[in-house]
Amino acid sequence: MAVISAQPRVAVKNIVVTTDFSPASDLALAYALSVARYFGSKIFLVHGIEGTSTPHAGTLWGHETDQEANQKLRGEADKCGDIECAPQLLKGTVEQVIDRMLSLDRIDLVVIGIRGGKGFRKVAFGSAAEHFFRHTQCPLLAVGPAVPHSPPVWRLRHVLLATDLQSDESKATRCAVFLAREHGAHLSLLHVAPPAPPPYPDDQQVSSRAYFQSRLRELLSYKPSLEYSAEFLVEFGEDPVAEIVRLARARAIDLVVLSVHREDPRGFHFVHEAYRIVSEAPCPVLITQRQY
Repeated sequence: MAVISAQPRVAVKNIVVTTDFSPASDLALAYALSVARYFGSKIFLVHGIEGTSTPHAGTLWGHETDQEANQKLRGEADKCGDIECAPQLLKGTVEQVIDRMLSLDRIDLVVIGIRGGKGFRKVAFGSAAEHFFRHTQCPLLAVGPAVPHSPPVWRLRHVLLATDLQSDESKATRCAVFLAREHGAHLSLLHVAPPAPPPYPDDQQVSSRAYFQSRLRELLSYKPSLEYSAEFLVEFGEDPVAEIVRLARARAIDLVVLSVHREDPRGFHFVHEAYRIVSEAPCPVLITQRQY
């Protein structure tokens, strides 16, 4: 394992962290601080509140006045210690807050905490999270409820790029390769394919595995800058999310990287399952957007 360089080659200058002052947001901030210490980044700590003058207006994540929200934000900013932090209280709808927070400065990374939930809460949280996933133009680090709440250290030993091989994966591939190279980490590329049909599923899976592995190798071969020693994994299962999470646990993955479309495509795609992957993964998930 290579020793981590004292001077990072990947530039992450400005990080936006969203907070609703929940335990999920606390863990997201802890990860953001760990990343900021490694890269020497500045943090923009953002809380959103609906734009209305009525007392205790409904917020995007709770109910509080401007004064209460600003007081809580100052308390959260104090946790940043020696890391430069700019608290930001933004007003508007979810869409407006996302647009405004991304216009604060040149943003290199967004970090959000994802809560668990059941029933309506799960649907509501999932809808809000997927809005972030689809509309954030820079990489987004999502920290889900299955991630251990021990103090995080940004030190990657094993990075997993999960792909459905359906369209452009260049941005996610670059992120995975550059981070693995930065940390001297092991890199695995994973595709989960549907089980082969009868009568000879084992034989068909052998030939299918070789084909999909060749497709995975192509992701690293079209640009010299993406050349990096990697492991190419092909699993078969009806539930791709379950296979990704299972492998992440079995291999002690430190970071899962995947990509989604800005618009909702037809057929299966990770955009439909990104929230579930984040909710069940035992590590943070780095999400990028596909160009097509």
